Amino acid sequence: MEIRTLEAGERDAWLDLLDGWSLPDGWTGRSYFRRWIDHDPTFQDENVWVAVEDDRLVSTVQIFPRELRVLDHAVPTGGIGTVYTREAQREQGLAGMLLDHALDAMRARGFELSLLFASRFDFYGAHGFASWKSQRAWMRRVEDATLRGRRAPEFEICRFDQDRDFEEIKALQAEYSRPRSGTVVRSDAQWEASFDLAGNPDEDIFVARESGRLVAHLRLARLYGKLVVTELSRADDAEPLAALVEDQLRPREPDVLCDRGTSSEEFRQAILLPSFDDLPFTVSLEQRGISARVVDDPTNMLQCLDAEALAARLDVSLRTGETPMELLKRVMPPENFVFWPADRF
Repeated sequence: MEIRTLEAGERDAWLDLLDGWSLPDGWTGRSYFRRWIDHDPTFQDENVWVAVEDDRLVSTVQIFPRELRVLDHAVPTGGIGTVYTREAQREQGLAGMLLDHALDAMRARGFELSLLFASRFDFYGAHGFASWKSQRAWMRRVEDATLRGRRAPEFEICRFDQDRDFEEIKALQAEYSRPRSGTVVRSDAQWEASFDLAGNPDEDIFVARESGRLVAHLRLARLYGKLVVTELSRADDAEPLAALVEDQLRPREPDVLCDRGTSSEEFRQAILLPSFDDLPFTVSLEQRGISARVVDDPTNMLQCLDAEALAARLDVSLRTGETPMELLKRVMPPENFVFWPADRF
């Protein structure tokens, strides 16, 4: 068994390997993972670890280079994904070996954190990862009547137009994300890539404008058959963002995100928000007759790869006897962790 990174000319063979993966939402492995080859500016062969047996790729693990916000600092982070082994070669420890090689490579390249999304907590826990349980919220309309005393809106809601809205959304999203540790710092190329990768395959984006100024935005996709907000932002006033959510809880025809066989009315009964840390926004939703059911999301898993480098970057001191994971919990508590699904990998 040979363990190495992907070589030139092996991308089709890699996609052949991944095509054996049974994925949700109607994807084939080849079509789903091809998108990262075509659109992710960080995709490089050296970021793909593979196990090779008899000149055949049998297992793989991929590194996704990102910068994660921690205390308003951009921290070099290696995302881990595309962990897959052919059925005939499973239970041989191949994925674990590849994961360890990927972690060693990330340390050598100066990554300070590693992030992944998983349900196999014991497996990844054995390789140094810990679940970073955050909170998300299911929003559902509980009453339809317009509530007394609600301010008459002075803003308009419209679908995203890239030529008109892109620069304003970038600025608004960066400002809203800045205090939220866990969000990805995007380059312009990664912003462009996110428009190609955030959908499943389709994405819908809406903005709210007030006196001509963009004051809120909402990105949405269908994930696992549910309506999910993949990213949001707002300016000082929470009302426009609440209005965007309220608008998405109304059925529509045609409904570009609704799966065939499901009515828009059924599909839009509830919407999943990626965070639950904005109190004025939550209050505005409640005033519109929209209730929240908070759910824990344990699927985020993190590992601190270099505690000294991370502490130096954040200008904090390592405490006596403090472990790398204890440092990480101190500077980025799990309950405050926010990751926008628009950046998922």
